[in-house]
Amino acid sequence: MKKLFVIISLLLFIAMACNDEYLEKIPLDSVSDADFWKSGSDIAMYANQFYQYLDPPNFLFRYGPDNDSDNQAPANRRARSWNEYTVPASGGGWGKGDWLPIRRCNFALVRIENMEKSPEVLRYEGEIRFFKAYFYHKKVKDFGDVPWFDKDLQTDSEELYKARDSREVVFANLLKDLDFAIANLPEESATGRLTKYAALTFKAEACLYEGTYRKYHDLGDFEEILREGANAAEGVINSGAFELYSTGNPHNDYFDLFVQYELKGNPEAIMIQRFIKGLHTHDDVRQLGEQQTGYTKDFVKSYLCEDGLPSSLSPLYQGDEEFMDEFQNRDPRMKQSIYTPDRPYRIYQDGGEEFRDMPEFDRNYCTTGYYITKGYSPYEADRVQWQCDIDRFIFRYGKLLVTYAELKAELGECTQEVLDQSINVLRDRVNMPHLTVDVSFVDPDWPVWEIPVSPLINEIRRERRIETCAEGNRWDDLVRWKACKRLEDSLTYKGARDPNDNNNYRIVYPGFTRTWDNKLYLLPIPTQEIALNPNLEQNPGWE
Repeated sequence: MKKLFVIISLLLFIAMACNDEYLEKIPLDSVSDADFWKSGSDIAMYANQFYQYLDPPNFLFRYGPDNDSDNQAPANRRARSWNEYTVPASGGGWGKGDWLPIRRCNFALVRIENMEKSPEVLRYEGEIRFFKAYFYHKKVKDFGDVPWFDKDLQTDSEELYKARDSREVVFANLLKDLDFAIANLPEESATGRLTKYAALTFKAEACLYEGTYRKYHDLGDFEEILREGANAAEGVINSGAFELYSTGNPHNDYFDLFVQYELKGNPEAIMIQRFIKGLHTHDDVRQLGEQQTGYTKDFVKSYLCEDGLPSSLSPLYQGDEEFMDEFQNRDPRMKQSIYTPDRPYRIYQDGGEEFRDMPEFDRNYCTTGYYITKGYSPYEADRVQWQCDIDRFIFRYGKLLVTYAELKAELGECTQEVLDQSINVLRDRVNMPHLTVDVSFVDPDWPVWEIPVSPLINEIRRERRIETCAEGNRWDDLVRWKACKRLEDSLTYKGARDPNDNNNYRIVYPGFTRTWDNKLYLLPIPTQEIALNPNLEQNPGWE
């Protein structure tokens, strides 16, 4: 039973993809109402299509959003973070295909409305409403104000020409859908489907994003949203159903967490994406082996020393004149996230090992000398193209803990008890000193935020950066903090010292400097969409 959901989903996908007669008779969002919408299992089958959209951590480094952030510097400059983005004529996140998942959710919800609301029906209606909230949250992050639709539109629907609703209206509606899901989803799922705790975790993340975005972008009305997020996170923490993965080995556990073939039953797994040889596999490890990006010098400096002090203040810091010096006496997560030449890069099937000399600067491998090793398995079998079956997290308890700490800090309610329930649990896994409410130092290397924050929030942001690096969160974090101006700092696109260039820091894009424009916090609406719908107004700065 433990792999049943994945197998059924794959068989359903194969049947729909390969059987032309099936596609002609029952298109996905044109199901005959007379033959469908009879039971909760019908809704469950319909909801299967949406699971593919749930995002695992950002281990496809060549294309992931962390490449826009101050954490990574890819081989090629990214248009948005380098202010080279132009208004598209079509697509751009607003095209028909981009709105299709929301339309499909509405298609189901309109028909579910006429069904008898048994507990089974309510459960799977909760799944549909979760996904609608999930898709709308992405729209709000990209565009701010967007039209809220509560039915499946047809080609002649008047609503196609409506103006955008405010992000306040849209977020309030998606919270209602999330709360419905939380109230009706089960606490556990033997087949890996959505649960109450997955929905609570997503709610905490969504509220953290929206609440801090409103706070730092001076939009107002943020405190209640932060409160909703904190309550959601507490619902997960107080359940007692989850804890951090730890075997008591602070120098391996964090690395091992992200290279496991079976995450089902892992205490840190709130929701996972499972992969099975011969049925459902991925290509992440091969691409990580040739990642075409790398951690930046700015990110690497953010690791504390093992005494709990930043490198700017700790007597334990060994400097960075030699590559390995920088890793001495640091937070153990540093060597479990960044490759060092004392770790095998490849382990062949005959047991032979390959090590790489570092720092390495190669556009196809590592641009900065700081090679991303988090989530990378050295075993040759895992590098076979599209044959890797290492499981991935969708919602992870460790990330929820830093989310909770930040929510409480933004509310002014981050007590020592809160820290001991969250940040310090993460630090215990890697044997690092605890964070205290009264931060005992002022780090001269704290980021220069456009909107200054307290020492405690600075340290919580540091912890989030370290704990969730390479999982695709950092760009969203910079956006919601109104902090993208820090991308102008050249350390955000510099790497390690290059022994072949007088030991100067590697500059990934020589001859270029970065200038941030606040219009980039939101994407523009494509010109064709505005031409088709005169009620749409362009986002500020893109007119």
